[in-house]
Amino acid sequence: MNKALKFILLSIIALAFNSCGKSDFLDKPPLSFTSPPNFYKQLSDFEIALSGCYQIINARELPGDDVSEGTYNTGLQYMLSVGTDELGLNSAGGGLDAEKFAVAQQTSTNTAIGDFWKAYYAGIMRCNVLIEKSKEVSFDGQSKIRLDEIIAEARFLRAFYYYHFAILFGGVPLVTTSSPDPLAPRVSLKTLYSELIIPDLQFCYQALPHRATVSGGANKWTAAGYLGVVYNYLASCKRNNVNGVLNFELNSFSWVDEQQMSDNAKTILKEVVDNSAYKLTANYDYLFRETTKAAQYEECLFLAEASNQLTATYPSLVKLFAPGGDVNSFGGTWWTHRPTNEFVLKYGKDLDKRLAHNITLPYGGTPAIPDITVNGVPYCEPRPSTGVAHWQNNASKYRHVKPSAKTIPLWASGISIPLLRYADIILQYSEALYFTGNEPAARLLFSDVRTRNVKTGKTLAELNTYYYKADFITELLDERSRELCFESKRRIDLIRFGKMTSALNSLSHAAPLNSNYRVQELKANWKEYKIWFPLPQRELDLNVNLRGHQNPSY
Repeated sequence: MNKALKFILLSIIALAFNSCGKSDFLDKPPLSFTSPPNFYKQLSDFEIALSGCYQIINARELPGDDVSEGTYNTGLQYMLSVGTDELGLNSAGGGLDAEKFAVAQQTSTNTAIGDFWKAYYAGIMRCNVLIEKSKEVSFDGQSKIRLDEIIAEARFLRAFYYYHFAILFGGVPLVTTSSPDPLAPRVSLKTLYSELIIPDLQFCYQALPHRATVSGGANKWTAAGYLGVVYNYLASCKRNNVNGVLNFELNSFSWVDEQQMSDNAKTILKEVVDNSAYKLTANYDYLFRETTKAAQYEECLFLAEASNQLTATYPSLVKLFAPGGDVNSFGGTWWTHRPTNEFVLKYGKDLDKRLAHNITLPYGGTPAIPDITVNGVPYCEPRPSTGVAHWQNNASKYRHVKPSAKTIPLWASGISIPLLRYADIILQYSEALYFTGNEPAARLLFSDVRTRNVKTGKTLAELNTYYYKADFITELLDERSRELCFESKRRIDLIRFGKMTSALNSLSHAAPLNSNYRVQELKANWKEYKIWFPLPQRELDLNVNLRGHQNPSY
């Protein structure tokens, strides 16, 4: 079966879709082996097809194929968070291909990279099929309004998937129909952004409502937020000559007008801040628990939705960035990745509540920590970190309910992973203000993000003074790291500001059993060309027009 036909089949044959606890957009009956002539006739058919488009974000499977290492199920989180100055590998890690990113050992045969390519192109194809089929029906009244929204959501998701291809690989084949050329060549980043990602997001910003009709779906502010992210990304890549030393034209940013992009970012992000009605939820901790989805919906413009329903397919709890410990006793993880010593020390441990949430010791041990109850649900508590370099420091952002209280398998996670939060919007807006000449206003926005995290008995002024850096970009990147750590942002931030190599070189190598134990390995493996991942070898074997156009040095 050629690749194009396989993609079309994947777009028509459904999976058992993830259903969502308080989100409805995936709570649809599975689309099974319905033949195309009998499908896409009713509005409900398009609702089911849209569920399939969303499902790919954190899919575990395509028909007959496990792709969890390549989506936000687990592997994509590793690709975008580890092997940076925030997260390294523990002494026993590296067995799974998805763990090799922590020591910069990615190759063209890496399973996670291949899984990502398969999964996200399947998502693109599902969106393309839905968009094409919508042209064959005619609805009136509310059904037409809803179909127009579904089309816009599909276009948003297509842009979302292509954005991820662009930040990981650079230029890739551009597929906009349900019958693509299986030998399509790579297109340039300029083509990818100018002809699809930005136009699709702009369309969705205009076409989608203030909030999605179906809970959990993308809305106009989701699209606006990602537009701001894209504009800032392109502006920073141009300013910092990203890809320049590689002299690889497909992935060039030379076409970018960086000042225009910063102006665009300021304009659209101001709209989100002024008019979206998203806000910083009161309790930072509630953004990352299984059962506090109401707080997530206050702040998160977009989530990789998960569920507490027994019918769902789940991420594996043990692979997430959560406290280590026995999964059956505490709901703990394998503790595969460790926060670097340098990252731990970015926090004012006596000033900032985020440290106690994001970095802990494992569950269990002594002294034993009593369970806590959050909105009537019991959670085990990990031992607190001292906030200094320690071999037992854990990346502990996500928290799972006490195993005895779970309604899903003990190994499974019902956490919805934040992909775009209002806190990120504020910091993106701050960045745009700085690059459009208003540093005082840009710095004031740091206080907005920090206010909820000041420790009792301390003041915001003390926290601001402690974190102040004369160089705005240094303070911005430090604040983004403290706020958004382990949320698939750090790799992108370091690369787009041209700081990945210097950030890794600044890490100290430490003795065995220390959190920085594998840093020397990471630093030895890192090379500047690894700002891009390699195209999967399978795709090179299938497509003659990709051969000879691999990313440099792979």
